[in-house]
Amino acid sequence: MKANFKIWTFLMSLGIFLGAMEITAQERITPPKKQSKVKSIDDFSNHCFKIYNTVFVYDSLVNAGVEIPAEIEDEIAADFEARIDSLSDVVPEMLSDVEGAPFMRKIRAAGSLNKSRKAINYMLQFSKKYTLGEAEEENTSTTNVENE
Repeated sequence: MKANFKIWTFLMSLGIFLGAMEITAQERITPPKKQSKVKSIDDFSNHCFKIYNTVFVYDSLVNAGVEIPAEIEDEIAADFEARIDSLSDVVPEMLSDVEGAPFMRKIRAAGSLNKSRKAINYMLQFSKKYTLGEAEEENTSTTNVENE
């Protein structure tokens, strides 16, 4: 447990350091400033941004050329999977909670979901980049050579 804390502390401090140096071209997406007061929407948004922050720090480190040890990558992957599972637990009750909410809460909930959508899009791009990225680069370089 202590090792996990040290790993996360290291990654977060390194991420903050790299963020301060503005090495990444992607700006960090900020979570909603106000809670919508629709519990399931707020939980969904909080879970999304916890996952997003982990992915963003990891992506920033990789883009900066920092060598990340395999055991830390394994910890990140395990944490990512656990958080994705907890995210899917929140989704089923979101629709019913929004339907019964007052108008202003629905508007705030829509704003929270929009920010969460942006974070999820970033995470999907990250997933594509690191699972299919090397194969895509090889395919595009082969295609470019054939076109010339």
